Amino acid sequence: MLQIPPDHLSADVLDALIEEFVTRHGTDLTDADTKAAQVRARLLSGEIVITWDEKTESANIVPKDAKEEPPPAEPPRFEEGRSEEARFEEAPAPRRERRPAPSGPVDEDGRRIVYDEPAAPDPADF
Repeated sequence: MLQIPPDHLSADVLDALIEEFVTRHGTDLTDADTKAAQVRARLLSGEIVITWDEKTESANIVPKDAKEEPPPAEPPRFEEGRSEEARFEEAPAPRRERRPAPSGPVDEDGRRIVYDEPAAPDPADF
């Protein structure tokens, strides 16, 4: 990240950058002028600095001693010559939740079979 001294920017650009910074997180616009003046004073004192990020091509205002965040970790690399499908074949199967064994008849997938037919008549009723 590059640091940009505030006096290297035109007044309009500096005002726009400060305004964007002050209103970035939904600051009430009635307080924007006061906060902009505070940010401008802190910039001139060197307490905060303007930075330019070449990767994102954006400017930001940060504390003078802020450290650059490390880049995100790279995704794992696979051995040369291995197909995309091979990595899915080696992935462990998702764990299934254990359920109590169903009572009554079940189908080949273990689901309980429910019959909508009425029960057969009881011979003792005749």
